[in-house]
Amino acid sequence: MKGLTTTTKALYGIGFSSRGIKDGLFQIFLFFYFSQVLGLDAALAGTASLVALMFDAVSDPLLGLWSDKWKSEKWGRRHPFMLVSALPLGIFTYLLFAPPESLEQTGLFWWMMSFSVLVRLALTFFIVPHMSLGAELTTDYKERTSVTAYRIMFAAFISPVIMIIGFLFYFPATEEFSNGLFNKAGYPDFALLCAVLMVLAIVICVFGTRNVIPHLPKLSVEQERMSSRQLLGSLNEAAKMRSFWSLILFVMMLYVGIGVGVVFSTYFGTYYFELSTEEMAALPIGSAVGAVLALWVAPALGEKLDKKKAAILSTFIFATFFSLPFLLRMLGTFPANGAPSLLWIYVITLIIAYLFLWVAFSLASSMMADVIDEYEMRYKKRQEGLFFAAMSFAFKCTTGLGNFIAGILLSWIAFPKQAKLGEVPQEAIEGLGMVGGPILLTFYLTSIIFILAYPITKAKYTEIRATIEAR
Repeated sequence: MKGLTTTTKALYGIGFSSRGIKDGLFQIFLFFYFSQVLGLDAALAGTASLVALMFDAVSDPLLGLWSDKWKSEKWGRRHPFMLVSALPLGIFTYLLFAPPESLEQTGLFWWMMSFSVLVRLALTFFIVPHMSLGAELTTDYKERTSVTAYRIMFAAFISPVIMIIGFLFYFPATEEFSNGLFNKAGYPDFALLCAVLMVLAIVICVFGTRNVIPHLPKLSVEQERMSSRQLLGSLNEAAKMRSFWSLILFVMMLYVGIGVGVVFSTYFGTYYFELSTEEMAALPIGSAVGAVLALWVAPALGEKLDKKKAAILSTFIFATFFSLPFLLRMLGTFPANGAPSLLWIYVITLIIAYLFLWVAFSLASSMMADVIDEYEMRYKKRQEGLFFAAMSFAFKCTTGLGNFIAGILLSWIAFPKQAKLGEVPQEAIEGLGMVGGPILLTFYLTSIIFILAYPITKAKYTEIRATIEAR
């Protein structure tokens, strides 16, 4: 398809809100809830997150293959899987945050791990077909970045909105809890709200994009006859393509850093900058504003610089600005805790950082769609599901690895469990600064090394499309 309407792109993108809601819930609240509120050992909580991701090593490629081979005249290849994911995702999300009161360390570990697996599995049923659908909507080089920017925008916008709702309405400071995040009773109710919103986002996306089904690429006869084993072998073919492995490694390295950063984000706000829950509610504004701006910046920057150069520049900028407050604090030039200027300076750095983070991710997804075209040119078959399953797995696995590393880093800096404000050793506070500054900066900048090998330019992509269309 070409010449997509804004309405179609918006209805497609709104479905990705489900992942944004889940990310907002998991990134800020899940690890903190189990480790600091319920008292689960931080290393065990990190291990639970990592083990849950191991199951994605199987579910993601299988789901990608399944949707690639699905055949339905009425519903197409992607929509049935997207629709069936909705209700289980909502149920499992609520149950994850409603463990029985009687659970001790072992029980909490198994509860967190089991329902994290189920939530991720249900989300896989939506995410992999949804990302594959995005690659099928258009073959235009620039419009692909626009489609992915809509997808990223909805997820990145709703995620901070969910965080703000949580901070202001479910975890406000009270006489009993000066930091509302320690209010255990708020978590199940908040999870229920998130569950309902995720189900609604998926249903709106599925029925809102049904009109594009007749115009999407159909399953070829040759691909229909291929066994699952033969289709899985396509990953071996893809791994030989420089464009594929350079992009996957780039994304994986970014997500490792993000996995560490999101676990520490609550610790940064609560202990390092000593923000109240009301002040912490302002921090996600950076993500929301950056996401909206990226909707225009990503396609424009990708067109002006070409996607690879734009991705490198965006990564350098967001890495610098995410780390800047911590580096300045270590140099003694960042405002002291409690200073009126601290919050607004921090929010400004976050707006710039998130803007270019979402630009980088929009470009990466658009680049993967171009890689799929290169694969079709070489091997005369298309497997959007399998390719985006690999990308989804890269996100999940390396984010989980980041969560695992975060648990280790919390132990390394000797951060106490269920720590009260004002009682954390200064060495642990300084350790938080090391993580937020030099350590995360190193993770992010290292990713640039991998994307340097990416070979597809706009000129080469034009040649690829010409070859495909000439057959």
